[in-house]
Amino acid sequence: MTELTSDVRVPAAQYIRMSTEHQRYSLENQMAAIGEYAEKRGFAIVDTYADAGKSGLTLKGRDGLKQLLADVVTGEHSYSAILVLDVSRWGRFQDTDQSAHYEFICRDAGVAVEYCGEPFENDGSMVSMIIKNLKRVMAGEYSRELSTKVSRAQTQQARLGFKQGGGVLYGIRRLLVSEDGEHRFLLGLGEQKGLSTDRVVFVPGPPDEIATVRRIFRMFVNQHRTTTTIARELNAEGIPATNGQAWTQTRVRTLLTSELMIGYYVYNVRTRRMKGPSRPNPPDLWIRTRVMDPIVDPKQFAKVQQEMRRKVGNAYAKTDMIDRLRRLFREKGKLSQGIIDACSYTASSSSYVNHFGSLVACYELVGYKCLWQQGLRYTDDYLIDGIRRLHTKFGYVTAKMISADPDLPVARVLTFRFGSLMRAYARAGFPSTISESVRAGMKRATAHPHCKFKWGFTNEELLDGLRRLNANFGYITSALINADPDLPAASVFRSRFGSILQAYGLAGFPTTRSESRSAARKRARARLEQAER
Repeated sequence: MTELTSDVRVPAAQYIRMSTEHQRYSLENQMAAIGEYAEKRGFAIVDTYADAGKSGLTLKGRDGLKQLLADVVTGEHSYSAILVLDVSRWGRFQDTDQSAHYEFICRDAGVAVEYCGEPFENDGSMVSMIIKNLKRVMAGEYSRELSTKVSRAQTQQARLGFKQGGGVLYGIRRLLVSEDGEHRFLLGLGEQKGLSTDRVVFVPGPPDEIATVRRIFRMFVNQHRTTTTIARELNAEGIPATNGQAWTQTRVRTLLTSELMIGYYVYNVRTRRMKGPSRPNPPDLWIRTRVMDPIVDPKQFAKVQQEMRRKVGNAYAKTDMIDRLRRLFREKGKLSQGIIDACSYTASSSSYVNHFGSLVACYELVGYKCLWQQGLRYTDDYLIDGIRRLHTKFGYVTAKMISADPDLPVARVLTFRFGSLMRAYARAGFPSTISESVRAGMKRATAHPHCKFKWGFTNEELLDGLRRLNANFGYITSALINADPDLPAASVFRSRFGSILQAYGLAGFPTTRSESRSAARKRARARLEQAER
């Protein structure tokens, strides 16, 4: 039998995708099966599109499939067929029409899609159409069933007090325990359990962090400090937040509202399944499990929650909210978003907007005549002078500064008036572009002593950093990169070099994903053996 040469074979591209569900779907196995199919059917593989570690539930994050579709639509390709292992590799879309749509795009552009491991020919016949659609439904149903099983298992584990993913709060640590309940060791930054039978539980953090947590609660309850001022003071004192990051209003608020501070692990507050949107669950579905001794006094924690509810307006009737706003107006002589948010006895400005529709409506109820109501709208010159005043005082201007200024409207008013904040800045004599503004903001952020991001690394400096880590530890991981104070986050390496593994290769440590995972498992086993001695 005469062998087909590459000159007479049909040029084809292969699309391969691997999530983490089955080793049999490894990229190497898929390429081997597709290569065997191509050899038998007279195809010559001229291009490869790959999505490694990507779910088939959505197109989001699947750069390989996106590039394939883009090349097909634009005609930037040299092949006339696409080879895929099976229907599930094309996608496990919950809407089967989505999978069919992407295949139609290829077929409409004159590029056929062939499923190498399916027991049917994708020839457009009635039988193939029926089987193919059935396969699409089965692929989506597999993901639905798997999601249900995983959710049920995680819920049961949470009831037993075992941590189910997510970040770690300040003042809390993760302890690895064996299936027999034996304590192994504390997990560090970015570390994960090495054995599927092990579990992770919460334990109180170091004494200095616990002291800071209790201080934050005292500042909020006894001193009536806002979350913003608490974060600002902690940063000024050089006290780092979780993982050495700077404190923010959100981090302080999360700590103040977490029931872990009184020893309870609350799970299933929100649900996100099948790559869909996150949705809140009713309180009767929440799982509350006592996992450790309280860090703060439960009575003090209850006072914080009451104050939090008050700030969002849930603790007040509407009449009470207006009475408190009227009292604030008498004390200050004027009202603004910044004045309301800084007040210790009123709800937040956003709560007033949510309850009454707008701040202007609230102003009318308390008898305050703001500039808008008097018909004396802010003139362009007034707004531009306000920008110049802020720039003179701080050396730069941001939307947050504009909104917080009691003599200026919120930043969106300037956006509406001038078309954008960039145009308003230019009118004020500070021309800038969005990219220049972002770079300036990042440079200001790096001036903070606890900022992780460092500006202006060259490729060689990044690679030298990897070589230094390897010399110190004998290996490199994303966790080590993130923990190093002299290197940017691991995401910077991915953005600069395409992937962490490519960066390792350029630094002189070539490795594959499977080799990297195997080495990580060996290190985890070594730590377990050392802890057991």
